[in-house]
Amino acid sequence: MEDIESSQTSSTKDAEQLLMQGKDSSDLNTALNLYEQALEIYKKHKDKAGIASAYNNIGVTYAHLQQQESALNYLKTSINLWKEISNKQNEAIVLLNIGWVYKNFNEILKALEAYYKSLDIRQEIGNQKDIADTLQIIGSVHEEQAIKFYESAISIYNDTKDKKALKHLVNYTKITELFYLIDSNLIDGTEQPGDDPINQPIIYPPVKK
Repeated sequence: MEDIESSQTSSTKDAEQLLMQGKDSSDLNTALNLYEQALEIYKKHKDKAGIASAYNNIGVTYAHLQQQESALNYLKTSINLWKEISNKQNEAIVLLNIGWVYKNFNEILKALEAYYKSLDIRQEIGNQKDIADTLQIIGSVHEEQAIKFYESAISIYNDTKDKKALKHLVNYTKITELFYLIDSNLIDGTEQPGDDPINQPIIYPPVKK
């Protein structure tokens, strides 16, 4: 099969499709190859948002391959590009990914440092769900103050009536006392908790807004 990257008609839409194919691939090396093809296309078109997205996805893949140094190098390059184009939303996302890498390599203080930076940015942006989700992530790795961060997240989820997030948090953490903080009007027994752990890396096609 001919690489899309090698085609003279390759476009950023082709690159975005490669990112999606990489995300859906169950083989890490295949995903890495697809992301690298996408990266070359984005570079050809000088699309900084696309380049930053590809770097992010490559970084996460290297982390899954247990190559921490390579993972962090790609993720930090991605952050620098998001800063250049003033995309704080994606800067915050990549910081969460950096925190996830450090956590997986048991460097908890460095993980928390990245998470706090992401939280600062998300608080500046003001999206309440993003703030609550980040508080959840911090709670999942902050042994000494986990409850405090979970409580703060629950408070926001109560205010925004986010039933799925509330049930996911309580079911995943299995901390019974948190259940009693949930607005009783939001629990009717029909919501299905998410199956994914709270702290997961984020890979994506470029979000340019």
